[in-house]
Amino acid sequence: MAAHSNGTGTGTGTSLFTPDRIAPLFPGAERAALAAHLPLVLAALAEQGLGDPLMALMALATIRAETGGFVPIDEQVSIWNTPADGPPYALYDGRNDLGNQGPGDGAAYRGRGFVQLTGRDNYRRHGERLGLDLLARPELANEPDTAARLLASFLKEREPRIRAALADGDLAAARRAVNGGSHGLEAFASAWRAGESLLQGRPAPSHGQPVGATIPACDTGLIRGLSEQVLAELHRLRPGLLARIDHPLIRVSGAHNNPWLQRRALQALVRAVEERGQMLQINSALRTPMQQYVLHQQYLRQLCGVMAAAPPPRSNHNSGLAIDIDDAQAWRPLLERHGWRWIGAFDPVHFDYTGGGEELGALQVRAFQELWNRHHPEAPLAVDGLWGPATALACDRSPAAGFGNGPLLRRGMLGVEVAQLQQSLRQVLDLTPRELAADGLFGPATEAAVRRFQERQGLEADGIAGPLTLAALARGTHQPGGPGG
Repeated sequence: MAAHSNGTGTGTGTSLFTPDRIAPLFPGAERAALAAHLPLVLAALAEQGLGDPLMALMALATIRAETGGFVPIDEQVSIWNTPADGPPYALYDGRNDLGNQGPGDGAAYRGRGFVQLTGRDNYRRHGERLGLDLLARPELANEPDTAARLLASFLKEREPRIRAALADGDLAAARRAVNGGSHGLEAFASAWRAGESLLQGRPAPSHGQPVGATIPACDTGLIRGLSEQVLAELHRLRPGLLARIDHPLIRVSGAHNNPWLQRRALQALVRAVEERGQMLQINSALRTPMQQYVLHQQYLRQLCGVMAAAPPPRSNHNSGLAIDIDDAQAWRPLLERHGWRWIGAFDPVHFDYTGGGEELGALQVRAFQELWNRHHPEAPLAVDGLWGPATALACDRSPAAGFGNGPLLRRGMLGVEVAQLQQSLRQVLDLTPRELAADGLFGPATEAAVRRFQERQGLEADGIAGPLTLAALARGTHQPGGPGG
């Protein structure tokens, strides 16, 4: 999902939402409530680094599901929280999963606010984050300003899960990340659909979008085109040093993931995987300096849940000597036996290869500098392999899809270009609007349709609409020239 940003880290998404514009999301709300409380919510989201349009709409849809009328409220007494012959909220008293310790806790720490904060543990944890003693004064959770800040804190805590669900177009999973179940899903989805028209009013992602504008989108895959160009330069400068990860027991997925490691590191990894005989999921392998720049900026701006990120090109990921994986502790004994070191709890998914290899960070920077100079002879960079202010500024301004490339449309994007793609796919594949909506949201159905078209045309069926796919779609015929979805 490419968020439109002014480069400050909070995005410009909040300007899309005004009381008049969001009124269709809240058919039961009074105009005065929208006018009074929307600015508080938008300010709280920006404070948490969640001011991009996607998370702003997530917050609004959550408020609709939890309160209906955009007013912070107490949870209603119901059969879910109150026994037939007992005091209100007594069913919550013994809920260990909420941190409640006995009689009275259910009523004291019942659902309140815009997000219906519930349970002693949530009141304590989020109160501490906001500098409030909510255990002593839980009623503060219903004060509008506090309710807005609690909503933002709650969403920030779950940000990675929420963004992943929304990128997949899975509203049920996004709702589950907040509520833990499907309660309120119908109202949530209704508000989300009503708000999509606001998002579609944003400038669509395009091939001219610079790297800096992708930072709030929480997906380094959005600069895949530029990364691939720099990796091509790297292969030219040092042929044979990197080896492609291609093993039946190693899965490397995602547009952000460059499936390369230094040859010795990959050989050691294969030995570990074959010894265990189970599938290894790699979530990050070789990383380009531009991707590292995006991650480091997210870390500095406290975006996207990034808890640690070295400046470019200082990460071992930039040398093809590091991996981030699933189920790290189960793999740790095997990997450490084969020369991979777990670096610690501060980055619990990360392993570095310790069996030797070349430092490639400076060489990757040099590759980027040479690529920039070929396309900007009027403003050349020093080709010195050093990531200084001039190189960082050039990276920020470089086209995310690569120099001279056309647009790259993929799952999670939203905008007019996506809607045009969907309309073309419907025509070429003879799909009905029910089978593929032209709603401008690149979700699972659009990805499946792109794959189907690519397979028909003999293109690489990666579900990503790149220059060759879009050209073939426009002509209805395949243009030879290798894979290039």
